[in-house]
Amino acid sequence: MDLIRNMISDLTEFINFFKMKYKYDQRGVLKRYRLKFGLNKKLTEDVWCDLFVEKSAYNYCAKLLLIKYWEDNGKISSKINKDGLLKWNNLVTNIENYYSTLYKISEIDMMECQEMKDIFKESDYDIFEIDDELAGFAIGKLKEYSFKGYKYDLLVNIFNRFYVDEKSSGVNLQYFYKPAKAIDYVLTLKSNEEKLG
Repeated sequence: MDLIRNMISDLTEFINFFKMKYKYDQRGVLKRYRLKFGLNKKLTEDVWCDLFVEKSAYNYCAKLLLIKYWEDNGKISSKINKDGLLKWNNLVTNIENYYSTLYKISEIDMMECQEMKDIFKESDYDIFEIDDELAGFAIGKLKEYSFKGYKYDLLVNIFNRFYVDEKSSGVNLQYFYKPAKAIDYVLTLKSNEEKLG
């Protein structure tokens, strides 16, 4: 399916951009996480930090996909999809300079939904932020896709192809450090589909 292949390509670009941007950011905090929790200690400090940044990027991808899916299917009001951007463009001059604000508002909307509250609750992986540069990149790519009318299978397929088989530095990211709630949620969407409607 071209949609999945194209989306994986765009999300991979986002992840590479995220990793480049935050490669050396917050190293002191990441070192404390590593020491405090004692997980994956066989890895060198640099490799551990790189894997953390990468898993954080994937977690943000999962959040972006969930937001986009919910907006496209009318479960929350539109902000980062084409309809939402069109509305915001009429309200705010140069809205593209404030995409991170739209992303943050979208996250808040998702936390207002009972079934998404825990998924979007702040975690260690949110140490890095989606700034205007990253938000502009991600939203610019994702606005070209529509999830309207698709079942959750699409998100599961995207993440299965793009995350589950990812083994950076020989480590399966699924088992690195702590679980990432947004990633885990997307990977279990199929089993949750009945209760989500």
